[in-house]
Amino acid sequence: MLQFTDVRFETMCRLYSKQKRRAWDGEYLDVLDTALNLTLGHKRAAEAPDLLCRNVIRDARRTIRRSQATARQNAACRPLPDAARRRVCTTTADGAPAAEMVTHDTPEARVIAEETLQELRAFASTLGAHGPACLQDMLNMMTVSDSAKRTQVSVATVERARRTLREHAKALISIAA
Repeated sequence: MLQFTDVRFETMCRLYSKQKRRAWDGEYLDVLDTALNLTLGHKRAAEAPDLLCRNVIRDARRTIRRSQATARQNAACRPLPDAARRRVCTTTADGAPAAEMVTHDTPEARVIAEETLQELRAFASTLGAHGPACLQDMLNMMTVSDSAKRTQVSVATVERARRTLREHAKALISIAA
């Protein structure tokens, strides 16, 4: 049986008051709900209400992010029933592949993608001799160090080229949207 100390009780009161103040924000309500569940954990240290409240909110955000990443990873493993649809895969910050969304593969989308790639290739050639190679290595999902070895330039040069290419790609996409 859980023992409700004064610190846990005060923390729960603070979380409920936060919940009432931002009842319109669904994501925040999910975080607070998870934080309330974490507050009830009997192994969690409860020394001061301020610290416990901050810690359970931080841990709740981390728990939700981790469960969303796991859900995306599990979805990427499942086959799609319709052959005309495909997954748009990205790489997360830790390098793991993740399926972000499902799109329809249409001729218009292919033309837009090809035009975007042509413009990126033209822009990459203005960066110098290493520009097109850096773009191709990005498309092939090579690491920065492997790209630097292949193009025979420094890692910092490859990182600068990739950053510039990403910024230009964002500009192209925002113009198209």
